[in-house]
Amino acid sequence: MRSLIPLSIALLALALPAIAAEDKATGLVVELPEAEFIIEPSTLTGQYTANFSVNTVSGEPSLIGGKYLCEVGFQPGPQNADLTRDEINATLAAPEWVAMARGRMSSIFEFDGTEQFELAGATGYQFIAIPKQAGAEDVRVVLTMIETPKGRTAISCATNEQQLDRALPVFRTIRQGVTPPA
Repeated sequence: MRSLIPLSIALLALALPAIAAEDKATGLVVELPEAEFIIEPSTLTGQYTANFSVNTVSGEPSLIGGKYLCEVGFQPGPQNADLTRDEINATLAAPEWVAMARGRMSSIFEFDGTEQFELAGATGYQFIAIPKQAGAEDVRVVLTMIETPKGRTAISCATNEQQLDRALPVFRTIRQGVTPPA
């Protein structure tokens, strides 16, 4: 009986109410604890065909120059269609891919860190970036990219340098709540 109590508590924690948003056309899903987050569809930008905006209910970390803490988007990737998840993961695990990704963003960002992770069986990367734009020296943008056979899921979150350490766990929670189109 005593061993059931910790198990019951763990199961209750898993059953917390969640708020979810899904783009039916692409399969992009964002699911987060309802008591902590607000998810809204947002305006499509660039080549992204599905976008969601995420804020915290508490307002912490505070917003930096926009209406949303994070944006989650999906961009179809026809170049990935003939590749398996394992082939894509192997490509992303190579240092050359990280160098290429950083190189493509280097005209607008300096980089302060890179982290490889796995999400729903897909390899992804998180980049901590500092905008090169004048007046944005204190801004930190946490850029996350996940590639699947259907395309790229990207998460972009912003905070300031002073809040970064406190904001990273929130950004990781948001990342863990994303299910990329497979």
